[in-house]
Amino acid sequence: MKTLRLVLGDQLSRSVSSLDGIEPECDVVLMAEVHDEATYVAHHQQKIALVLSAMRHFADELIREGISVDYVRLTDEGNTGSLCGELERALERHKCDRIVVTEPGEWRVQQFMKEWQGRFGIPVEIRADSRFLCSLAEFAQWAEWRKR
Repeated sequence: MKTLRLVLGDQLSRSVSSLDGIEPECDVVLMAEVHDEATYVAHHQQKIALVLSAMRHFADELIREGISVDYVRLTDEGNTGSLCGELERALERHKCDRIVVTEPGEWRVQQFMKEWQGRFGIPVEIRADSRFLCSLAEFAQWAEWRKR
């Protein structure tokens, strides 16, 4: 089974759950610089430059490790400017059977991810982000009866 593994700009760690069990001989990591993510709220230009630089360096690390990386730059011809658009283009390029992602830190991105299985017609596995003390579900359970 060929898997497309999406890594977001704030998930630049080899220990991120979307990379667990990666099979370098057949899986592809997608990393995409997209206009929508850089502009949905006002960000300092230096922050954007640092995030993009970190993404490019992390992609290089994965490539040196022998992992196939599909890296889309903001300036690439055909860049759709959206995460969903770039995911769709990558699926067309690589003919993957499933998508694996780590749950994002932002609710709006999580909503996109929940729609991908229906949109693309292949399984989408949204893995917990193990870089935090607890999962979103554990936090929600803890916070359920609290007012603050």
